[in-house]
Amino acid sequence: MRIDQKYTKRDLAKIGLSCIQFNLKKTSRKISAYYDRILQPTGLKSTQFSVLIVVALKEATSIVGISRLVDVERTTLQRSLEILQRDGFINIEKEDKGNVRLVSLTALGRRKLEFAIPLWKIAQENISKELGKEKIKGLLRVLSETRRIKV
Repeated sequence: MRIDQKYTKRDLAKIGLSCIQFNLKKTSRKISAYYDRILQPTGLKSTQFSVLIVVALKEATSIVGISRLVDVERTTLQRSLEILQRDGFINIEKEDKGNVRLVSLTALGRRKLEFAIPLWKIAQENISKELGKEKIKGLLRVLSETRRIKV
């Protein structure tokens, strides 16, 4: 059976317009590309910036801890960590006992964040101006609630 025999173009369009996953992904790609463009002078991608923020916030934390905070699989996170370590922005050290590796920010990583945060603020302010502060607050609340859904 061909899909166009059972569903009309209108049915398919409704699915695209109402699909939570499709719309979140589409929006995420657009926002990520915007932040990447704004952060370009730093040489960081928005994903790397987020990881550096978490490492700076938590000081010395495990890879598993970072993975939970940024809500990304450990293997995916590992690729970002390897790049950040190669570039000298973080240290990854094995703890004396167990198989835990702790991640900490280097002095170079702190300077990189000092350079990147004002650019991040520009991106935040520009999007906030477009949508308005109340919509941004509402959006962040809904996204937080959505992440807590048991799926």
